Amino acid sequence: MFNKIHRVFHHSSPFKRRCLILAARRTMSTQENPPGKILVEFSSPNIAKPFHMGHLRSTIIGNFVANLFEEFQHPVTRINYLGDWGTQFGLLKVGVDLLKIPDEELKSDPIKKLYQAYVAANEKAKEDEEIAAKAREIFSRMEMEDTDDLSKWNQYRDFTVNELRRVYSRLGVHFDQYDWESMYRRRNIEPVLNALREKGIISKESDGKEVTDVDGKKVTVVKSDGTTLYLARDIAAVLDRERKHNFSQLFYIVDNAQSDHFRALFHVTQKMGINRQLRHVKFGRIHGMSTRRGNIVFLEDILNEARAIMKEKQLKSPNTKVNLTDLSDRSSDILGISAVIVNDLKQKRQRDYAFDWNNALKVEGYTGIMLQYTHCRLFSLAEKAGVEADESLNPHILPQTLCQDILQEIDKFPRVLENTRDSLEACILVKYLFGLCSTVSRCLKTARVKHEPSDDLKRQRLLIFNTARSTLSRGMRILGLTHSIVCE
Repeated sequence: MFNKIHRVFHHSSPFKRRCLILAARRTMSTQENPPGKILVEFSSPNIAKPFHMGHLRSTIIGNFVANLFEEFQHPVTRINYLGDWGTQFGLLKVGVDLLKIPDEELKSDPIKKLYQAYVAANEKAKEDEEIAAKAREIFSRMEMEDTDDLSKWNQYRDFTVNELRRVYSRLGVHFDQYDWESMYRRRNIEPVLNALREKGIISKESDGKEVTDVDGKKVTVVKSDGTTLYLARDIAAVLDRERKHNFSQLFYIVDNAQSDHFRALFHVTQKMGINRQLRHVKFGRIHGMSTRRGNIVFLEDILNEARAIMKEKQLKSPNTKVNLTDLSDRSSDILGISAVIVNDLKQKRQRDYAFDWNNALKVEGYTGIMLQYTHCRLFSLAEKAGVEADESLNPHILPQTLCQDILQEIDKFPRVLENTRDSLEACILVKYLFGLCSTVSRCLKTARVKHEPSDDLKRQRLLIFNTARSTLSRGMRILGLTHSIVCE
């Protein structure tokens, strides 16, 4: 569409030439060198624990970051690095045995059932030291590569990943690979630890711990009993990913609370001579999110609540045109999830914020509903226009004063994308899309298409509106929104 607009008449007004030609030219990449490969690690829940709000923000922001760099033609690999190692997984096995949960039940609802097992074992362990000892024994056998325990654990993990994929698909999120903390357990990363020792990056303390110095502070890498900590496994993961992917940048989408961990990780990897760009993309916390039945524990509870509230609003609206009793209709799901995503991404990334369902899912105002409504309105406009849009603007047909605000907004889009990429602040793009939608809405009130008697003028106006829709569509895709073409 931007190529079509670029074919503007030379005798257009200077204003039109500037708006239209720059709109086309700035959409093209100005990079002389091929863009480097990007790795984005995000979401990363723990298998035995609930998917909390930090994981939701990581998922939404990480998906946005991956989409954004794809827009700039970078090869992007999306990694979900699941926590699946430690004594807590001995507790998980104990809990499954205590509750006598059969495999079929685990397979049908693994995330909730495994969490119930973990909670049950934790409660028992508080009363009975033998439970805790048994959990430690099971995990010790796992570290010693006991085939029975590892086989059962692999089964739990497979069940969980299959369920996660299903839930992520509702969010419009996918991953190119799933990695596991257990990939970097002690047996697998001994060469990395030896390299750290040889380079003098870690040293042994009198109590047997091995530590590294980070800005004058001692940070433990290996515990006194010889077991590794998360930092050691992350160091090994960076080296492994460098070898496998030859990446230029690696982004970790993790909340502000992990700043010290990443400071230590980047300090160690730099000392090891890794010259890749590693970046901790920080974000604040969500406060106050709960369903009408109580506090949220699982991601699917959030998505179901968003869908239910949105459906209620659609049922109350006299303008709803879809059959909400049709089980195949996804409009409530798409609109509800869009509202949750946009409500998050319109915030300054590192700020905490309070979540409110009423504000997030407002049908009127600056929400994800507004973006979806404007997109489908423009889609419907093109379908019902009765003509095809022109391929270029004709200033003799289109008056200079008509829809100039839309052209100005289109002209801003490439620069907005650059600013968004440089800051990794989605709120810049969200604010721009809100402004574009408002401008489109104002113009639609005066610039008729379907009922315009002149076909020539119809085609010119449709070109402008189609280009606005294309711009909006690109922005929505970067934010991670699934397009809905069902209008209210």
